[in-house]
Amino acid sequence: MSREAHKVVPFPDNDERHVQLGQAALRAGEFSQAVAHFQAAYRDQHTFAVNRQMIEAMLHAGQASEAVPYAEEFIEGYARTLTDGLLYGQLLIESHRFLAAQEWLVNLQDLAHSPEDQARLAELTDVFTNQQERYLAVNQAGQAALIKQFAGLAGVNTMEQTMRINQLAQLPVPTFDQIAPRLMIDEFISQGLRNTVALHYVTLRETAPRRLLWFDDVITFTPNAVGNPFDNPVADAWQRAVTAAENDNPEQALILDQELHLYMLLLFPRLTDVVADPAAWAQVVSARIADPAAPITVAPKIKRWLTRLDDALNALNQ
Repeated sequence: MSREAHKVVPFPDNDERHVQLGQAALRAGEFSQAVAHFQAAYRDQHTFAVNRQMIEAMLHAGQASEAVPYAEEFIEGYARTLTDGLLYGQLLIESHRFLAAQEWLVNLQDLAHSPEDQARLAELTDVFTNQQERYLAVNQAGQAALIKQFAGLAGVNTMEQTMRINQLAQLPVPTFDQIAPRLMIDEFISQGLRNTVALHYVTLRETAPRRLLWFDDVITFTPNAVGNPFDNPVADAWQRAVTAAENDNPEQALILDQELHLYMLLLFPRLTDVVADPAAWAQVVSARIADPAAPITVAPKIKRWLTRLDDALNALNQ
């Protein structure tokens, strides 16, 4: 039978029917048909339940890379339970997003409570290790070329450097380890890219001290000692600033987002000890990032915050 005969035609206002047909196709091993039905249902029933079934079908159908953007729409859903988290981890592995997969597996440790859970996580970790080793074995030339490209990033413009931010998550971990330390201290690498590399180390809970060039200062921090900075008023106000920037300049918003994340990571919980007005602080940091060479004329209280935060940065080196 032709491909056209198998084509799924969406039923108007009948997403539940598509879900039922998708489930039946998934059970029968008709994975491409299952994907088509779940995608038809997903147009109207934009929920995690449909998303998860669609992702499972796409994974079985060999469409892992295409499934990643869909899964990212409900990333918090996949982080709630170990079973869902393992599915997303498998998706990252199959799509060769190795650094992202390693970070995800590290975070899943918090959900693996029982010996059975730990065994399931260990099994997927073994899959990750084996897949990455096989990928590296057949892509040695490609990895060497990537390392060379990243080594030469200091000689290209900021926009091209920024474009490489999204490529980091796809690097095999050994390749990242070769590239990352130098990127964080190269003065000709954009602050956004330097910060993103450091953020990956924090997510990996790296135990070795790392050095980062922060504007004109080199600071030393231990990634696994950095607390969770994302659930506090400063982060909320700061996220609003990033959202506002997205409307006018999406590329600048991406850089701003990465730089502010790193600033929060390195200074939290010190930040909450010295900053009483999160919204004002978000504006100060935005101004500093937009033009780090220009002096910031601010209210006396913010000058005091800046002094205290500079002291906190200095303390990271002691």
